[in-house]
Amino acid sequence: ADGRSIWSVGKPQGSVDVIEELPSPEDFWRRYIQDEGGDFDGYGKPVLLKNAARRMPAFHKWSDEYLMAKYGNTVLDQVETEKKETRTKFPHEDWTFRKFLSRYNKSVLYSTATTPQTLAHEVYLLPVMNCGGYSKKLAATVMWMSSGSTKSVIHQDGQDNIHCQFAGQKDWILWESSAPLKKRSMGWVLAEEEAKKDPAFQDAYGQYAGKVDVDNVDLDSFPGWDSLRWWNMTMRAGDCAFIPRQWFHFVQSPPVRSISIHVWFHGEKFDPRGCQALKVKGFDTSEFLFRIADCEFGYEEGKKGSGTKCILTRRKDASEL
Repeated sequence: ADGRSIWSVGKPQGSVDVIEELPSPEDFWRRYIQDEGGDFDGYGKPVLLKNAARRMPAFHKWSDEYLMAKYGNTVLDQVETEKKETRTKFPHEDWTFRKFLSRYNKSVLYSTATTPQTLAHEVYLLPVMNCGGYSKKLAATVMWMSSGSTKSVIHQDGQDNIHCQFAGQKDWILWESSAPLKKRSMGWVLAEEEAKKDPAFQDAYGQYAGKVDVDNVDLDSFPGWDSLRWWNMTMRAGDCAFIPRQWFHFVQSPPVRSISIHVWFHGEKFDPRGCQALKVKGFDTSEFLFRIADCEFGYEEGKKGSGTKCILTRRKDASEL
């Protein structure tokens, strides 16, 4: 049988939740990071946060001309050499932003770099992360940039993810964390193990649906894909999204310039003390308080000494946003 696109298999459930107003940090934790009392209680559920990034400097400023002039010497630690992800090609390392900007529109280059500290001054943590203890458990931040037409592999991440789009669009398919994807019968691979049997995976890493071609799903070999329920989400410039830990996802972008930044964190617990401390100091927890540049990253679960923190550099009367 002819294969079908990943968009035309399975049981579509419609869009994820879409909200226009950001809840308080504690409400956000209950409703989305935990989905208390919901279908995914304890596992979290995704949500599109419409226009949540529109007040950030990055949304207004980040044209190629601005980035070239201000950050041309900034180093990107990783630039992928494929737009349709296979995880089998080695990325470039340590390119200047100038070099990337001068080439990315005419090639398959795709930045998956750690968000450079220079640019991180123009991106904020969403107010839903202002308190609750997340700043002690910040794992990583990545800047995704390409001329569009990118496609990811189907995978899951072990961290909660807040992802903000500053240019272009990203279209997501999301499968719940309990979906039975991690089986050989679904084309799931552990790349390092697969490489011992299949040379195509020689340089690949991690676990993902490595045998599934998202443009041409082989339902004869992997019929289970046609019975999975899935949700869609479209992030446009100025939008952010929350994707819970362990939810499986596929992401693609149309053929237009795309820039987004994500923050991976561990949100399993909520500690209200930080919220109270900010209020006592006179800060409004619904405002943008922390830039990504104000924060450390590198937290790993169970790893001693990997805790992180954010420093409050913003004055109460700051008017940048």
